[in-house]
Amino acid sequence: MERIRRNKKAVLCFLLPGFLLYTVLLMVPIGGSLVMSFFKWNGIKNVPMVFVGFSNFKAVITDAMFWHSIKNIMWFMVLTLCTQLPIGLLLAVMLSERFRGYRLFKFAYFVPQVLSTTVIGLLWYFILMPTGVLNTMLQGIGLDSLVKSWLVDKNTAMTTIILVNAWCGIGFHMTVSYAAISGIPDDVVEAAKLDGAVGIKKVFHIIIPMIWESIISSIVVIVTAVLKTFDLVYVMTEGGPNGLTDVPSTLLYKEAFRYNDFGKASVIGVYIFILSIIFTVISLRITKRERLEY
Repeated sequence: MERIRRNKKAVLCFLLPGFLLYTVLLMVPIGGSLVMSFFKWNGIKNVPMVFVGFSNFKAVITDAMFWHSIKNIMWFMVLTLCTQLPIGLLLAVMLSERFRGYRLFKFAYFVPQVLSTTVIGLLWYFILMPTGVLNTMLQGIGLDSLVKSWLVDKNTAMTTIILVNAWCGIGFHMTVSYAAISGIPDDVVEAAKLDGAVGIKKVFHIIIPMIWESIISSIVVIVTAVLKTFDLVYVMTEGGPNGLTDVPSTLLYKEAFRYNDFGKASVIGVYIFILSIIFTVISLRITKRERLEY
């Protein structure tokens, strides 16, 4: 019993610093944001905050731009799930065959993951701008009809940013899936081959069921990461033109630092937090149900 008590104390000593950091760096700001959402304040230190009750919540929920940003983030989430996860899994399956030079390909696919999002945003901005590399190439090969203002056109701006974001994250999900595939026992793979599970059958009947836990993790990571999206959108378009590509995080930034309305900005932050919880729970519930079918 004495040894168990000592072990519990040791575990507590290891957990306490992390818990304190979590509380100070995450829970305190969330609590402060929740409190500030009931006040009107312009961010100036000597100007007192004015209590306005639920007025900020009402103002945000009835704001057309807020709902437009929600629509954008939903499209962002759907398209990211439909690109990052399947492509990452496909690359992982290909690399698991360990063909000659596969390590070089694995490195190349992962490079975007280690680059700064700001750098990636600027790089793609210069590629996609009206006089950028992409339009110049299209003109050079006689495809003038395909030349567009990719980040300004309402039909392409949001989708273009989402595809750039997908390109950034494919390497991460490829690595997660590759690690999971590498952990599948060889005898399971050999038995599947004897039963005729090769090629696409192997993927759907062996690989996906065996790595389902890692797929669940990837889905949760994508959902939570998308809801926090800010830097790539802001660097490439600043949410423009005229709010066309705004997502909740860029709208929050504008309310706080352009319009000096920290109360409304805090409300948007609270809504983002609530959406993160809701979509994470939904993702876990859906994947749990799917998992039970195997």
